[in-house]
Amino acid sequence: MLFLLNINLSEADYLDFNKFHSFESVYGKKLINKTRIIFVLAMLILATIYLLVMGLTTFSVIYAALLLLFTLLYMVFFKKILIWNVKSQMKRLKKVGKLPFDPVSTLEFYEDKMVEITALQRTEQSYSIFERICVVKNRYILLYKSSVAAYILPLAQINAQINQNDFVDFLSAKCTNVEYY
Repeated sequence: MLFLLNINLSEADYLDFNKFHSFESVYGKKLINKTRIIFVLAMLILATIYLLVMGLTTFSVIYAALLLLFTLLYMVFFKKILIWNVKSQMKRLKKVGKLPFDPVSTLEFYEDKMVEITALQRTEQSYSIFERICVVKNRYILLYKSSVAAYILPLAQINAQINQNDFVDFLSAKCTNVEYY
């Protein structure tokens, strides 16, 4: 075994990951921008169709204006709505007893594989599963296993257990797509 990490995640860590992924990462920004453009276009098309079908009556113009006002408000508060959505999903899952992350896990890094040990399971994975690795300014190392799912490794916990630079160098050798934010 080359590296052993005991990771304790909180809801704040999970929320920070979602904020980073949605608003700071290149992939999340692209998705957010596409979503905003599609939403605005859909609302403009809906308002136009409504005006064409109903004619230019006072009611239809007011309805179209309200629809466009709703679109503007949605765009202004989009970030807050997204964060609220993540928080409400966590709250719902917490009630059921299924958090969207494992609060406590042990990660073992070998030359050819990584082993994750949680209270419920033991998972072995080769490093080829990682699409990219993101090192986020003095906060986290994120090992993305898909476009939206990642292992969240808080740097404060890593630095307390191992040498961060050696660990990042090791990961860089295993995954060529390493991004620094």
